[in-house]
Amino acid sequence: MKKVIVRVSDNYSIDQAAAAILKLYGYLTFVESFKTFQIISFECPERYEGNVISQLNALNVVKKATFDKEVYAGDPMPQEATLAIETSGSTTQNAEGEATSNTRNLTTTGSGTIYVKVQNIGGANFYVYSQTQGGTYSRFANQLGFLQGGTYTFDQSDSSNATHGLRFSETPDGIWTTNGTGTFSTGVTVTGTAGTDGQTTLQVTSATPSILYPYCVNHPGMNRYSVSPDRFGTINIHDFWHLDRITKQDRQYLNRTFSQSSNGSGDGVDIYIIDSGVRGASRPTGNNASLHPELYDPDFVTDLNGTAEQQNYRVNQLSHYSGAYGTNNEDDNGHGTYCAILSAGRTAGIAKDSKIFALKAFNSQVSGTYSAILGAYQAVIDHNDVTNGNYKGNNRPAVINASFGPTIPTQNSPNIELNDSGDDLYTDEEILDDIEGTIASQKNIIIVRSAGNGFKNSSDNTAGPLQTKCVAGARTAGYADNTNGGINNVDTNQNKITVGATSYSDRWAFFSNYGGGCTTVAPGEKLTVPLYDWTANTPYTSTTNYTSIDGTSFSSPVVAGIVAAWCGKNGYTLTTNNLTGLAKSLFRTTGSAGDIRTATHTNYPINSIVDKKLIDNPYVTLSGSTFVEVKFNPADSSHFLGNVGKKVQLRTTGSTAGAGSSTPTTHNITTYAYSSGAYTLQGTDRNGGVSGANVSVTCYVGDTVNFNLNNVASNHPFYIRVSSNGSNVTTPTASGQGSTGNATVSWTPNTVGTYYYQCGVHSGMIGQVVVQSAPGGSGGVIVGGINLSTLSQSGWLNIQAESAVNNSITIQAPNAATAGTTGGGSNNYLALIKSEEKTHESYDGVVSTSTSLTSQTDTQEQAGTSSAVVYYPVDSGVDFNYNGSGASLTTARGAFYPFIDTNVTWTTSSGTFSGSPYANGASVNLDLGLSGTTFANEPTFEAYTLSGDSIGATGLTFDTSTGNLSGTITADYIDTTYNFTVTENVTGNAQSYAFTTTGTGVVVNITQQPTAGSVEAGSGGTVNFGPVAGISSDGSTITFQWEFSVNGGVGWATVSNGGGYSGATTNTLTVDDDFAKNSFQYRCKLDTSTAVTPNYTNAVTLTVFRSITVTQQPVNSTPIAPAAGAFSTGGSTLDGATISYQWQKSENGDGVNYVDIGGAQTTTYTTGSTTYDDSYGDYYRCKLNATGATEVITNAARLFVQRTINITSQPVNTTGAVGGTSSFGIAATTSDNDAGDITYQWQVSITNGSTWSDVSEGTGGTTSTYTTPTLTQAYDEYQYRCLLSAAGATTTPSNAATLQVETVTVVVSSQPSAATVDEGQTATFTTLGGVTMAPVGGNAATSSFETDQFDTPSGGGGGGAEGQSSHEPSVTYQWEKSDNGGGSWSTLGGATSASYTTGLTTYADDNADQYRCVISAVGAATPATTNAVALTVQRTFSITSQPSNVTANEGGTGTFTVVTQSSSGTVTYQWERSDDGGVNYTTVGSATNAAYTTPTLVFANDNADRYRVVTSLVGSAADITSTHGELTVLRVISIQTQPQNQGVIEGNTATFTIVASITSGVISYQWQKSTNGGGAWTNINGANSASYTTPATVYPTTPSEQFRCVLTNSNATTLTSNAATLTVNESEFVSGPATVTPVIDADTNRTFSRQPVINTSPFIVEYAGSTHFSSFWRIRRVADNVTVFDTTGTFVNGDTGNLTSITVPVSTLDFDTAYAVQVKFRDNNGLESAYSAAVNFTTPLVDQPEIQTITPAFNPTINVDAIAMKAGYQHTSSDWQFSPVNTFGTIVHQSLGNSTNLNSYTLPGAVNLASNTTYYVRIRFNINPT
Repeated sequence: MKKVIVRVSDNYSIDQAAAAILKLYGYLTFVESFKTFQIISFECPERYEGNVISQLNALNVVKKATFDKEVYAGDPMPQEATLAIETSGSTTQNAEGEATSNTRNLTTTGSGTIYVKVQNIGGANFYVYSQTQGGTYSRFANQLGFLQGGTYTFDQSDSSNATHGLRFSETPDGIWTTNGTGTFSTGVTVTGTAGTDGQTTLQVTSATPSILYPYCVNHPGMNRYSVSPDRFGTINIHDFWHLDRITKQDRQYLNRTFSQSSNGSGDGVDIYIIDSGVRGASRPTGNNASLHPELYDPDFVTDLNGTAEQQNYRVNQLSHYSGAYGTNNEDDNGHGTYCAILSAGRTAGIAKDSKIFALKAFNSQVSGTYSAILGAYQAVIDHNDVTNGNYKGNNRPAVINASFGPTIPTQNSPNIELNDSGDDLYTDEEILDDIEGTIASQKNIIIVRSAGNGFKNSSDNTAGPLQTKCVAGARTAGYADNTNGGINNVDTNQNKITVGATSYSDRWAFFSNYGGGCTTVAPGEKLTVPLYDWTANTPYTSTTNYTSIDGTSFSSPVVAGIVAAWCGKNGYTLTTNNLTGLAKSLFRTTGSAGDIRTATHTNYPINSIVDKKLIDNPYVTLSGSTFVEVKFNPADSSHFLGNVGKKVQLRTTGSTAGAGSSTPTTHNITTYAYSSGAYTLQGTDRNGGVSGANVSVTCYVGDTVNFNLNNVASNHPFYIRVSSNGSNVTTPTASGQGSTGNATVSWTPNTVGTYYYQCGVHSGMIGQVVVQSAPGGSGGVIVGGINLSTLSQSGWLNIQAESAVNNSITIQAPNAATAGTTGGGSNNYLALIKSEEKTHESYDGVVSTSTSLTSQTDTQEQAGTSSAVVYYPVDSGVDFNYNGSGASLTTARGAFYPFIDTNVTWTTSSGTFSGSPYANGASVNLDLGLSGTTFANEPTFEAYTLSGDSIGATGLTFDTSTGNLSGTITADYIDTTYNFTVTENVTGNAQSYAFTTTGTGVVVNITQQPTAGSVEAGSGGTVNFGPVAGISSDGSTITFQWEFSVNGGVGWATVSNGGGYSGATTNTLTVDDDFAKNSFQYRCKLDTSTAVTPNYTNAVTLTVFRSITVTQQPVNSTPIAPAAGAFSTGGSTLDGATISYQWQKSENGDGVNYVDIGGAQTTTYTTGSTTYDDSYGDYYRCKLNATGATEVITNAARLFVQRTINITSQPVNTTGAVGGTSSFGIAATTSDNDAGDITYQWQVSITNGSTWSDVSEGTGGTTSTYTTPTLTQAYDEYQYRCLLSAAGATTTPSNAATLQVETVTVVVSSQPSAATVDEGQTATFTTLGGVTMAPVGGNAATSSFETDQFDTPSGGGGGGAEGQSSHEPSVTYQWEKSDNGGGSWSTLGGATSASYTTGLTTYADDNADQYRCVISAVGAATPATTNAVALTVQRTFSITSQPSNVTANEGGTGTFTVVTQSSSGTVTYQWERSDDGGVNYTTVGSATNAAYTTPTLVFANDNADRYRVVTSLVGSAADITSTHGELTVLRVISIQTQPQNQGVIEGNTATFTIVASITSGVISYQWQKSTNGGGAWTNINGANSASYTTPATVYPTTPSEQFRCVLTNSNATTLTSNAATLTVNESEFVSGPATVTPVIDADTNRTFSRQPVINTSPFIVEYAGSTHFSSFWRIRRVADNVTVFDTTGTFVNGDTGNLTSITVPVSTLDFDTAYAVQVKFRDNNGLESAYSAAVNFTTPLVDQPEIQTITPAFNPTINVDAIAMKAGYQHTSSDWQFSPVNTFGTIVHQSLGNSTNLNSYTLPGAVNLASNTTYYVRIRFNINPT
């Protein structure tokens, strides 16, 4: 039966839904309901399974139905190969303590030895280890059992260790890891030389790190136990180091202790372990009960077999939950027990007083179904629900540890079930998001869950970590993903805690998921824990009772224990308001270093990618370049520089929010300025048409907007601004800002916003430019046409270049930039990927594989569709927040246990200070805070409060952040004692102190000081100093005496009344306004009759000042340049002091910056000669000074210079031509000779000067030279003048000048001529043209020509073109071509000269083409066209390779070849033959190709014939005949049968025979002999036939003889036969096998089993009548040469059954042993060969499996015989594979590493096999040391 899971529709109750379903489908059996989640389950009989789901889904009461599935797993990291060191001597267990305990609970004085070798595996060298020198060596992930106090020797005496010295480090691969810790040497001794007598000894002390990595000093990577990715083996000191780590914020203070406050042990808190069960959950009793010692109540551990102790065992079951797999919630895997131990164990855990509830929701493989998870969660809810019958009856807070997650995504199933809005429609992996959100938000139950162990490849091995946003359950603890394209945006930021894992080195564990959904991290790699299956009698003292575990499954319970301790410490209950939110905040808050009030700190993990914030607008593009410069903050230069070639990650303001998909577009908008009220626009934008006054323009980021100005006046400059009347845009800057006329203002915005186009003069000419994100994005960043957001999502980018000057790097863009610009806005980040530091994310299981993840909503799931997941930018670190905007987005947040023991040490002892009593004025500086290191030997965060007597009057101050008391003592006149207490707020510790101040005696204290005073000299005023006041300690009367000082207080004299003083002995002194007393100082002496000493007031200063009054202010001056200007002033003081004057000048009309004028120091100032430019508007003022007076400056007066304009050259009449232009010029200057200041405005009159208007066409209308537009006849008789203006001068008009216009006619002066050229050459055509001029309207009449002659003088002439009219236009040429006989003409590009030369001609394209030229001139009514002329093109060709002589065999053919080349066209061929020596040639039929092959040759007919070829080409001058080639025909000899080797008995003869033939003629034979192995040959006389018989032979033939035959014919090539060897035997003999071959497994290089098959080469017959009778087989053990198998022991005359192949009998050979085999042969005559050479082979550690008979079926059960293997090993797993082909190239199903199905396996029903098809199965055993 299958279980069906039904989600009930929202508007039905569970009871209603169950009743309705059972009424319709009575075959269903109700199982259970999960009311909190609106889910019920039923059992369905197998026969109804096919339709039940569709039937249920059709019901209104059902939201979704599905079959129950195992889709969740505890997912611990698999146990990897470990080596447990054996330590001699005894082991001591350290005493347990409530507050402080040693995390290394076992110590020793013993020692151990590990033997090391170096082995080449897969082409690389690796360390391999063994417990014994002769044992099996392997690579190991962990080496366990090392104890503090022990001495351990790594023996490297084996020769393979040469040059491979072993050392230790705290980081993987030691010195080979960038930024690693290097070599660890404390307690390490190296002796001898590796490879001979080398030893590395480790003395484990309290200073030895708990995890060490062996490495090679000369070669990297040698201690890897896994490659791709690299994973490094470790040495594990026996240590609960996770407890040490979580109680130290800075790892430098690790001290192998766990310090716990008495109320930080989770007392009063319930921890629920939803897992594979917990050891002892069923509460067995009695001696050696299955109760784990770690889980007893710490207060009841006297006798673990005692009744009281077992009754107080802390593991419990829920009475209403029997477990999904079994009824007693006992652990049959260990996963759940380890979680319980780590969260609440007595010695390896944290919350050791908490109560544990076991909920077995997973089977022995740690796999669970929907219903199992639902049932466990529902049971916890019911247990904590006061309204439920299963309520636990108390208010204890509840903490769930959920060390499990979904089994997807993986490489085999790379799909993410997205969390949908509201309740999940389906019952998928995402159900975790729903139910955990409900529990956290509605039930106030704290959930601590694991982040997951990464991405599984196709072999179900961890390929690397995943971002937690891809993992259901874990993801919803984090912040929302990006809003467009993200995969985690529903039910995010739930009040639960997701935990990632770190290693001992504070780096991310290689398997741990990370990123947004990971709330915090805790130790989770290589944790030492007691084995789960302890009993009450299991001793703590044996290291074999412990193991090392890995996984976020185990970092989660560490944090669960911290949460439980936190709840207990703070007295929280199940009803504490927002308890889940408080817990989440606890882990999201990181305090200052040393602050133990938070549960996390920032010191680990240390190797996340760090996203550093860039400067604003950090992206720089260059038009046409495919590179982008990225600028970072100068403070980050050391982080980024020096990394060219490495990778970076880019995160833009749009990269986490989706980028626009629109293609950037250019919008052209014509812009007019018809008035000062508006710009009028006409064009297009993203909304369509743009038309109207001051209308808005809309574009997308990355678009280009061109405002094309159309005759915009100079007083309407056009700008694009960030706001109305604001600054110009800078994202990026726009080109052409402030333009007028017909210019273009262009902008390519890269930032969304509303901007403005606006006139720089008239603010009302304004409109909006609205910049939007492109569709499909909400913040894409496009700079210079490059989409940076899309680039950031494309993956990690290589650094191409860097600049220390610009603080930038350069990256490659996917396309060339369309503009050079800067932009990008703010909130952009850059991260450096340091793969050489083994950055955690570089192992990303998705990024580093070819798998592409997809995601799926419920709607997509129903439709069978999905969406691709964007992996980049990688969301690094912990709790990644997309909306962050700080200097760095990456968060480091390692778990911290905030309830460690807080007993502290104070720096200063309590009681009275040692320096007390203190005299008045004594200096005090005391540290009343905690000493440098306090709890757990680590500095603390300090915050202090002082209480008790106030010390404010003592002159001392107390620093509340450091506890420092310092200052100068202010004592009373009597002795005073102060008592107070200092409390350290973080730990709550307090210390009491006291000190005394010594009395000073009677003193006068001044209570009121005098103040300084001032008076104006000559004003008649006075200054009062005082009243001053004082008080005596004893109340005696105060007396006063004033004193004065004239030298700044160096000397003092008594003041007497008179001379301007009064009140000299009172509390107030009055002083007059005498300037001579200026700067005097005054003080008062206060005394009494009982005072120890008088006291003096502060000294104060008298200031007597003067004030200057300006009696005459300067006024403006207006000279005519170059005349000078003049200014005057005057001033006085009240006491008639002397006044000094200094005139100043401010140039450039700013009136702000003045400089003194040299020598201008009287009451008047006259300037020098003036000019308008230099002098106009200058400011003048005067400074007035007197001794004791503040400087006074007069008002400023200005110099306003005037001038006149003088025209020096007037415009003159001119003549122009139609189609041309004419120019008018003018020259002028000003009275101050500054022509450059003159401005010009040309005017035109078409009314003969009666009216004038400014020119509106042509060029230079506002310069000294004006050029008309292109002239037509209409411009004839126009008049022109110029208006001249200058600042400070009156506008002056010039004289008028008249324009006369003439017409233009084009004529052809010289016609072109036809041309003929060879193909491949060029042709040139030439013509000549000119123009004739005439007045507009023609001439009234024309006379006849008068002809005369004249002579030029000697000495040469002027030449040139002076005779040509200056306005006569030049002619232009345009050649044309016709290739259809003049039917049509086409213009020749670039052919614009009087001569035209063609390109290289071709016959096909150019022959018979015609050419002509069109001659034009500006102003001419029509052009002139020349005659058409023809081009004739001729082809050329030649023979480049003549026929050669040919030699061919009779019966074959001969081939003659010719090679030609031609300018074009196809050359044709005709071969000719001569058989009379070339006298006559005849045509060879059908021989019309460049190559000619003869028919089959006959020597008599074809030898010595000649061949030549006649070549032809259409269009060439003539045919070309080649030279001849001569044919030589050879006869052919061939051998059909070669001479054969002969063996004879001595005295006999041997006959050698050859069979050969010849095509014609006769063969001649000559036999030869060689006696030196073929080195030399001699003819045998008379041996001239096809056979040769030797004389009688003699034994031995020394040296051996060889024979061959040479075959010849005068017209054939000589042919020599193979050599045949003559062997003469004395008598008969037998030879042994040439080869002996044991059958070897190519994968292991060992035999398949201990009964290997051994084969030999065949028996060779050495003499007539000899046959193979038997064989002798002998096998010896290589180690001691002992014979283990010999045929003679059974068969005296040899084995007649196993002649050339044998299977070694059972029980003959041992496992894992090297043997040597030899064989000899015996023939039927009893002759025996010698034994063959020994051949070595090695037997396996385990025999090949034997598959039993398979019964045909679609899901057969495969059985194999029991395993046979080497002693000391155990059968740990089997590999099963099924395939339709015996090569196993295609696998239809496999189960690798199957530890359950060792000897029998049934093919799962889900595997579909084809009918009537043969399938193959194979199995492999996997074994490991016991």
